[in-house]
Amino acid sequence: MAKFTRNPWLEIQAMKDEIGRMMEEVHDDDPSFYPARERQAHFKPVADVYETRDSYVIEVELAGLERDAVSIEVIGHELVIYGERRHEKDVGGSAYHVLERSYGPFARRFDLPHDADTSAIKAVMQQGIVSVTLPKHVAKQDGRRIQVQDG
Repeated sequence: MAKFTRNPWLEIQAMKDEIGRMMEEVHDDDPSFYPARERQAHFKPVADVYETRDSYVIEVELAGLERDAVSIEVIGHELVIYGERRHEKDVGGSAYHVLERSYGPFARRFDLPHDADTSAIKAVMQQGIVSVTLPKHVAKQDGRRIQVQDG
């Protein structure tokens, strides 16, 4: 008998993630689409998400922010990283010729995998990168062998 290795739920989750990304792009300028905290977001920090053998890691680039300007919450099955980058530089009556850096509030939302252990999340900020590590739950053994004994 062939071993069952395909998990249709993973395919459904991948489709859900893709639809979520498309909805973000379509509704990026629609403030009614997002919760109140995210409505005034002026920029969207870039992120990398990857998986190791034991955990999931989310790294968000937040150059110029202090650790105290960043908050991380688990809301339902999502991890939300939010905060604000303030423009506090006074150019002393001069005028900017180029102002490319983004300022203001931000929020990034990430769907949590079903096997992420939210009770053991760790977050570290180093060199402008917030790195959030979500350990995986230890997989439970699904089956066991039963010894057949003489009657």
